[in-house]
Amino acid sequence: MDFLPALLDALPALDRGEQVAGPWRLRRAGSLDLADSGECWLEDGQGGDAFGFGAGVAYLVLDADPRCPSVVALLHHGDTPPVAAGEDGDRVDTDSGVLMLHALSAAGRAALLDRATSGRPAEDPAGAEFADGWLMLPDRPAGGPALVMLVDADGYRLVPLLDAAGRPTAVLVHR
Repeated sequence: MDFLPALLDALPALDRGEQVAGPWRLRRAGSLDLADSGECWLEDGQGGDAFGFGAGVAYLVLDADPRCPSVVALLHHGDTPPVAAGEDGDRVDTDSGVLMLHALSAAGRAALLDRATSGRPAEDPAGAEFADGWLMLPDRPAGGPALVMLVDADGYRLVPLLDAAGRPTAVLVHR
């Protein structure tokens, strides 16, 4: 997690739409419209353990090689900025290589999994949707709300991020 200090420092600039220079490609993926659901689920595209929480803004740390994507996400769900990592957190199995943050029905999740697995950059380097290893569908008209990330099949961890008062305000999803 050597990228975490740089990512936390970059959040205000990313919110302003600025590009941030550094050894990692940092992106503000956007916000998920949860007006109808109020809660998101983070899970492997083929199911398994699901972790539910309110979600707001998603930030991404992207590997340089889109042919072998490995996305790290910071999901900010609180009102205060994160300043430090909490305990180790929970493990998320990602056997399918697709990690989804969503508020979708089972049918919507299946359709999105099919869309992700048929658009992998390794299979279609010119594929536009997952060219950087992720796709944000912010609201129902776009096919979401969902953030879909092509990830390492070895699994990820969910680490709580704390604000200055020690309260959970975000979740870091990392290898």
